[in-house]
Amino acid sequence: MNPKPKCVFVLGPESTGSKFLAKICSHVLGIHQFGHWDGTAWSDKGGHCVLHRSLPYENPPNFPDVFKWVEEKEPNYELFFVMTTRDITMSQLSRYERWKKPSDTAAKESERAREIMVSVLKSDQKSFLWSYETFMFLKRDYLAQLYAFLDISSDFLPELIDGNAKKVKSADASAP
Repeated sequence: MNPKPKCVFVLGPESTGSKFLAKICSHVLGIHQFGHWDGTAWSDKGGHCVLHRSLPYENPPNFPDVFKWVEEKEPNYELFFVMTTRDITMSQLSRYERWKKPSDTAAKESERAREIMVSVLKSDQKSFLWSYETFMFLKRDYLAQLYAFLDISSDFLPELIDGNAKKVKSADASAP
């Protein structure tokens, strides 16, 4: 019996590296070469697929029903959830810088994202928590953990640029 193709759902609060990680997953699954898919919505050419959704996505903000995805995909795919995290202060600062989201709006969106992620963790779905800061620190060795979770053989490591470093440097420069 042939194994089911993999369907990897990558989700996390905005500005946690979820789009970058979805591109990596698409690449190592052989769907799109790294850099040939923008990381938005579906990466699917038949066979394996990756769905990326920031929490929230689109404008106005939209939060997905992840268990509807499970109902739609489970009969034909082996499902995996990869949920991205980042220091929430950095995530919310990035959202302000990028989209001028007020802190109370970003905090409410972060809380809704947390609720969705906790619901996946409490379900019987295969899930992997991904930390942006841990990735920046452990690099290839952390990716190896993700590849093992997805049952993929790869040593792919894209170029990494720590987005937190710039924010910390600018904060250090303004400190008395």
